[in-house]
Amino acid sequence: MKHKKIFILLIIVMIWSTTVVLASASSSKIKVIVNDANLGEIGEIIDSSTFIPLRKVGESLHAIVDWNANTKTATIYSPNVHMFLYSSSNGEETTFGEVKKGFSGKIKVFAQVDNVSFKLNDTKFTIVDPNGKETLIQQIKVEKNRDNYWFVTEETNYRFSLSGKYTIRCYMKAENSEDWTITSEKLITSTAN
Repeated sequence: MKHKKIFILLIIVMIWSTTVVLASASSSKIKVIVNDANLGEIGEIIDSSTFIPLRKVGESLHAIVDWNANTKTATIYSPNVHMFLYSSSNGEETTFGEVKKGFSGKIKVFAQVDNVSFKLNDTKFTIVDPNGKETLIQQIKVEKNRDNYWFVTEETNYRFSLSGKYTIRCYMKAENSEDWTITSEKLITSTAN
């Protein structure tokens, strides 16, 4: 009886080991890098085909990924977003992309957006400081369905209190979605005095 139990246990271990070996032989993890950003080992090769999570890769490309469960269709939308920053602190509006640490003044974002082939509900603009603190500049409700938009935020007072890279972000929310997707980023450098 004791030998029978040992034999059965040995058979179970052999079957389990074979399954693990076959599973690892038929699939392997792959690292995915998009525009120098390492997304990690999120991809997989299975039977000579490469599989990657579409939403994760799409969002890293600043695209909106829509999933229709009824038709089992994934659609990627990639609007063109061009942003400029203005400051009116010196009495006239000037564009800028670099400021001195400590600069405090009125800023606003101008964004020209085209190639919008989805129903856009909302857009918002934020600024992220070098420590990762994100501040809302303005959220704008979109009233008309078009393929292009011109957005200008209201002036907001902001202080660039740190040296480093600040990021202006444009987020969009498609109709019937609760998810905000970053569709563009603009860097501002704050330099030490």
